[in-house]
Amino acid sequence: MRGKVHSLLFIVTIITVLVLLGCNGGKPEPGMSEGPIVIGYVGAASSPGTKPVMDIMRIATDEINLAGGMGGRQVKFVIEDSKGETSLAVAAAQRMVMGNKALIYHVEGRTEICLAVQPKSVELSPQFPHILVFQGPMGRELTSDIVKDYDRLKFIFRDWDPEDAHYASIPTNFALFKEVIGASKIAFLWEDLAWTTVWRNGIPGLPKWEDYAKELYGLETVYSKPVKARTGMYLPILESLAASGAQVIFFVSSWFTDTEVFAKQWAGSSAKDIPICFYGGTSQTYDFWDLTGGKALGCMGSFYEKEIAGTPQMLPFLELCDKNQIPVQINVAIGYGDMYLYKKLFDKVGGKADVNTIIPALEGLYINNVGILYLHGFEGTKIAPFFHSRIDANPQNPREPSPAWGKDLKMWANPIGQFQGPHNVVLLATGTESPVFPPRYKGNYAEPEKYKSPAELRKAASQ
Repeated sequence: MRGKVHSLLFIVTIITVLVLLGCNGGKPEPGMSEGPIVIGYVGAASSPGTKPVMDIMRIATDEINLAGGMGGRQVKFVIEDSKGETSLAVAAAQRMVMGNKALIYHVEGRTEICLAVQPKSVELSPQFPHILVFQGPMGRELTSDIVKDYDRLKFIFRDWDPEDAHYASIPTNFALFKEVIGASKIAFLWEDLAWTTVWRNGIPGLPKWEDYAKELYGLETVYSKPVKARTGMYLPILESLAASGAQVIFFVSSWFTDTEVFAKQWAGSSAKDIPICFYGGTSQTYDFWDLTGGKALGCMGSFYEKEIAGTPQMLPFLELCDKNQIPVQINVAIGYGDMYLYKKLFDKVGGKADVNTIIPALEGLYINNVGILYLHGFEGTKIAPFFHSRIDANPQNPREPSPAWGKDLKMWANPIGQFQGPHNVVLLATGTESPVFPPRYKGNYAEPEKYKSPAELRKAASQ
């Protein structure tokens, strides 16, 4: 009788286990590898600044899936359209995390929008563990508190560098203005958004840009003014610039500024003979020529579409973007790099979706030679605001590149081009192979001797 009871208990135990397994659907526990990895993007789906990023990230997803996925798992890329509005971005972030169950999601690169989304992500994080990546913003406040409030904010990353880090790159611009253009007086225009505020007000331990230009190259600032993004009417500012005595205009802009409108009005104003250099925006691509109706003649700025072998993958990447009609702004290159950085991440952790495994694996992780980027990854040094931001400048001294560059500092670049005609952009500076730091304007592929003043280019075009 006792043996029959033991047998019965054994059978009941087996049935109970099978029932429990059935209730769980045979699925692994949370945090183990299962299903596709969901990676998302919250942003304006039709914006010329964010749509190209979404497009290239989707292409990268397809490439990675065809090659076997990330850590042996397929990737699902999803988009939530915020229409570029703050309140809609917060709602979209909630849908991304709760509805789409995104493990990693990006928010478009505007500091104000990212700051609004962050509290919602913090609120959802305990119940819906995820990684939040700010895609392209500079606001140092986005990562300033991660070191001191690590347990609460450790899931937050930023694929661009904070304002502090740009002290390692802007000397290339200043050197170009001084040594190629021959300027001694400079005018600053500042896109009046959060990301330029600390530059204008000053970062503790670092000079204002006006003072930095004077310190390094003797450039005297004769005009400095914040300008609302998408002002639409710049003629009064241009008239003031013409009267200021400035010999070069440095517009610290991004894709939120209507730089094409500014260029059109500049070309017909009394300031048209003052060379202008844009810091960022649609001027980074060949499309800028058509957007301005050819009024971009003589304009300068950061430029990434020049077909040079800057990295082993640069030409294939430019061909890929051209084939898919994607303009190569720097945020596009970074979005593509993000996806391949995640591939390295999940290959490293074996496809596990546990954020507590992912976070330390992301800290200090970087890749080389992806698209036009030689180095791309997240800073692991626990110094604010660099920690969890893109590896670029040295957190110990932001006037220098990160030690991660090591002996490959020769690949560090800040390409600056000048529009000299339709589909004709001359690289005046790259900064590569510089024997000193800050980098001089010269570098591989640079042809500063081909610089022409706006007046010279207009004269040649009319002949």
